[in-house]
Amino acid sequence: MKRKFMFLTTFLIQLIVAAEMAMIGPLSPFLATYFSIDQSMVILLSFAYSAVGLLVPYLGVFGDKFGKKRSISISLVLFILGSVIAAFAASPFVFAFARIFIGFAYFSLSATNLSYLSEFTSYENRGKASGLLRAAFSASILLSPIVSAFFVDRYGSLAVIYIPLALVALVALIFLSQLPETQKSPDIVVNKSEFLSLLHNPIAKKMLISVFLILTAPTLILNYLGIYLTNSFHVSQANIGVIYTIAAIGTVLGTVFAGVFSDKIGKYKLAKILFAVMLIAIIPIPFVKNLILIILLAILFSFGMDGGWTSYQALGSEVVPEKRGTFMSLMYTVNALTITFYSLVGPIFYRLGGFSLLIIIACVFLSVALYMIANLKIKE
Repeated sequence: MKRKFMFLTTFLIQLIVAAEMAMIGPLSPFLATYFSIDQSMVILLSFAYSAVGLLVPYLGVFGDKFGKKRSISISLVLFILGSVIAAFAASPFVFAFARIFIGFAYFSLSATNLSYLSEFTSYENRGKASGLLRAAFSASILLSPIVSAFFVDRYGSLAVIYIPLALVALVALIFLSQLPETQKSPDIVVNKSEFLSLLHNPIAKKMLISVFLILTAPTLILNYLGIYLTNSFHVSQANIGVIYTIAAIGTVLGTVFAGVFSDKIGKYKLAKILFAVMLIAIIPIPFVKNLILIILLAILFSFGMDGGWTSYQALGSEVVPEKRGTFMSLMYTVNALTITFYSLVGPIFYRLGGFSLLIIIACVFLSVALYMIANLKIKE
């Protein structure tokens, strides 16, 4: 019963942080009108959100040193604070400030959530735990854009979506208070040497590099797919939203597939297979002139991406078990670094060679990542 309550709590946490992340893109027109800013400037509301993720490893070390439950509690408090500020923000600067707290919570909680569950779940069943959290992520990707758009359109206020998020976070915080704390490692020091020491582990180092290479594909493709569809197929803005929702079906199927089969097939083997599916899905995109086929490839890409990440994340939780929180936080820091980096250079690449160049970059980086992963020499 205690484990089910633990799963429910971590599921709620993953649900709300992913929901906030997933709703920002679809709400761009509303945010531009609400804050009286140009639509092209809305992306800047998320720049600090991703950049602050670079600080997450410090909280990961904090979790290993003082307990992961305490770490999650602090992140939830920051999420609540950010949500309340965002709910009543009267200017884009205040809203961007609020999302700094929310961004820090997103990256730290996404990493620490699985790390916390891993302390009470055997490695053989950890794929199911990872699948549970990815299921929460998938549900948010599917439902959050539709629900948030409906409420802001009906009530014209950010409070109607951010206050409920804050309340659910408060409930999760209360639930968390009833759960056990993890084992503490008081000898761990919160400094750069703690992070750098992980880089002496060849498997840990290769995995972190591969994370950047793998996440290059979704960061570039998902940010520019809408523009490509508009220019090449004259798809309307409304229908682009529908296509992204349909593509998210692949996310749901991928996470469920990985949750069910990663422990049976093997996390390492399944991650390699599904990341290869990612690569196969994007190679033909620039050459396909049929919109239906593009959508099917997008579904396949999402299936491989999120299914592969579910297995790879579970695999990463056992690379450095004595510093699990620190390493998992580093994985999400690389996630934040990737988003922040391509927020700056993505427009440059797109102007140089359009969507085709982005596909080439994604394919090359994915191929290198697959080669690195194949040579990790991990035995399950």
